[in-house]
Amino acid sequence: MQIKILMLVCIIMTGMSLKVVLAAEHEETPPTDAADTTKTRDEQSRQILIETARLEMELAKNLMKKKQIELENLQAMIEEENNIVTVSEVNKAEEEYESAASEYEKSKLNLQKVELDSLKDAWHITVESTRLYESRDGREMFSITLQNSSLPVKLVESSKVMGRDITISAQIDDIFVSIKEKAGFGSDGAIIAEPYERRIETLKENETVTLEFELIKEDVRDVVVHLNYLDTPDERHIHLKQVDPYISVVSARRYKEGDRRRLELVIKYGAVEEEEAKNTKVNTAQEINNVYVSIKDETDAIIGSPYEFRIPTLKDGQEKTLDFELRRNVDSLTVNLRYLDKEYLYKIHLEEDTRHISILSAKKFRVDNQMMVTIQLKNTSTTEAMPINATPEEIAAANEIRAIYVSLLDAVDSTNIVKPYEEKIAVLGYNETVNLTFQLQKDVDSLKVSMKYPELPEPDTRLIYLQKESALDVVNVSSLRFSQEGNLGSSVTYDITLDRLAETENTFQLRVINLLNRLSFEFQDPDTQSRQSQVKFTQEQSKRNLSLIVYLPEELDASYLDSTLEFYVAVLDETEANELGGTNNRLDLPAERIASIQGGVERFELIPKGVPEIEVSVQNAFQTIKIDEQVNMTAKLKNIGTRDLVDIRMLVDVNPDWKYTVSPEVIASLGRNEETEIQLTLNPPADITVGEYQAKLSAEVTVDNRKFPARDRSITVLVESKSQMSVTTLLFGALILLMIGIVIVTIRISRR
Repeated sequence: MQIKILMLVCIIMTGMSLKVVLAAEHEETPPTDAADTTKTRDEQSRQILIETARLEMELAKNLMKKKQIELENLQAMIEEENNIVTVSEVNKAEEEYESAASEYEKSKLNLQKVELDSLKDAWHITVESTRLYESRDGREMFSITLQNSSLPVKLVESSKVMGRDITISAQIDDIFVSIKEKAGFGSDGAIIAEPYERRIETLKENETVTLEFELIKEDVRDVVVHLNYLDTPDERHIHLKQVDPYISVVSARRYKEGDRRRLELVIKYGAVEEEEAKNTKVNTAQEINNVYVSIKDETDAIIGSPYEFRIPTLKDGQEKTLDFELRRNVDSLTVNLRYLDKEYLYKIHLEEDTRHISILSAKKFRVDNQMMVTIQLKNTSTTEAMPINATPEEIAAANEIRAIYVSLLDAVDSTNIVKPYEEKIAVLGYNETVNLTFQLQKDVDSLKVSMKYPELPEPDTRLIYLQKESALDVVNVSSLRFSQEGNLGSSVTYDITLDRLAETENTFQLRVINLLNRLSFEFQDPDTQSRQSQVKFTQEQSKRNLSLIVYLPEELDASYLDSTLEFYVAVLDETEANELGGTNNRLDLPAERIASIQGGVERFELIPKGVPEIEVSVQNAFQTIKIDEQVNMTAKLKNIGTRDLVDIRMLVDVNPDWKYTVSPEVIASLGRNEETEIQLTLNPPADITVGEYQAKLSAEVTVDNRKFPARDRSITVLVESKSQMSVTTLLFGALILLMIGIVIVTIRISRR
């Protein structure tokens, strides 16, 4: 007992000595330099919170160490032979130590949280710019550009505790942005823009994002941008400034066309931006109507022709190229822009472009049913920069262009639509011309000519209209559905496209060649449904669409059925039409004469098809039998269609317990208008009762994988009992008795 008391005293003394040592260590901490104590109120408050959390962590740490020493001493004492320590005391010490250790870990985490919360102001979102503009459809829009101007934050105290650097990223997640009305302007704090709230999932360090809102309240110039991030609301008061429309002059180039001086002027709605600014441009989608452009000299006299260009509409970001003829040779001029009731003057110094290729002509024509195009190019480079005494050889050498690559592109999607895809002109001398011929892979009326040579930074692309040219004034005839099938008694419609390669006005006759006389036809305008016997082409309308409708008769010789009938459609000028003759737009010509026709000719095919149709007839559709009797009857099957039929199958529909036989069940063949008899036997069941029963007789034939049924014929069967006398028998008996009575009465009267 005395030993146990001595050991407890030792434990208590050890704990007290540990407290003294820890207190001494705490007192030996060097004082903070007075120079570092000058802090702001917020910094001092932040430091107090961190010191409080750190002190709580130190106390928790000391308590944990104390509980650890107590546990170790008790564990050592319980191992002795004469110990005074129980197992429950050791277990309790273990629980106290584990609790102290847990509190210590929590205090470390709390220190990090306190330090992190105290640094919330380190994360900041900057409003870089705002813009008020109008959309294409007239809505008032507002755009705002935000930037994450935060920097990574190092947790100093937490890094000391953890023994490693703890740095928090500057990235901000889940940022919510809404636009509200400024206080004192109607409904304070109400959201006045759609969408009502925008969410930015992630905004990294120095990253910017532009958001667009539609202002749903009119005449707003002061707004509150409400930001909510890191569980902290943040509001910025913004005054909106309307962006005024602005048209800039992109370029002005003087050039020569023949002996005339011309000016090519390019203007753009919006400022001409540098390459770096293009990536951050916000499309305002505005447009300006009625922009007037004129060219003046230093005396304010108009020297450009036309005197004034009117642009009905110029949309935001759109460029417009204008071409003037200069009435005076000047080195500088003034571009006068007038829009929105204001005038804007731009003083321009002209720099001549001494390299230029003119497109003199572009003609489309046909060779052996293949569409071709030929373009003529000319080197029209200017020579005004040459000395006055320059020789023609010097002028030609100074203005020749080498290594010219020419290609023709689709006007819509700029794909190459010719063969060869590209032609190279090795040298094009001054005032020289060259003709290039391409094969068109796509029939178009206009295309882009792309020219590239060393003096150009980018290919020179021009949209041109193709002039139609043909050695003979011929209309090309084509049809996508030139071969069709048609049933007798119906009509067949062929689509026809007429294309004329000429710019003059002319009228052409329509003719059908070698169409079977039994078949009639007519040409129709698909839009107006009016009948046509001739077509007229103008300079504006060089293509026409027609429909050829061929009518098949109800009856046609069997030799023509399922055979290909070949005929032709010709479009002829008046001279050739009169020469060939014909009646009712119909001609019959041999093959060699068709081949010699100068006009447009297209071959067509028609395959007449007979209509399969069958009919079943029953002479007596009401049958009377007695029980244990059967129905025997004759029906007729007739081919009333316009083609011969094979493998016609008879169909009988009776009650499930009835049996039937039909002969023949399959008719091998049946010609047009041919008829055959069908024997039908119906066997009722033995236990049938008296009454009326229904049956149906039909037929079906399959032609070209399609089934054609005949109309059902209903048969009524009246079943009577064996002993039952028929109504006819009773009437006949009554009639005999009546006649006998009359005879007897007559004899008696005569005797009297």
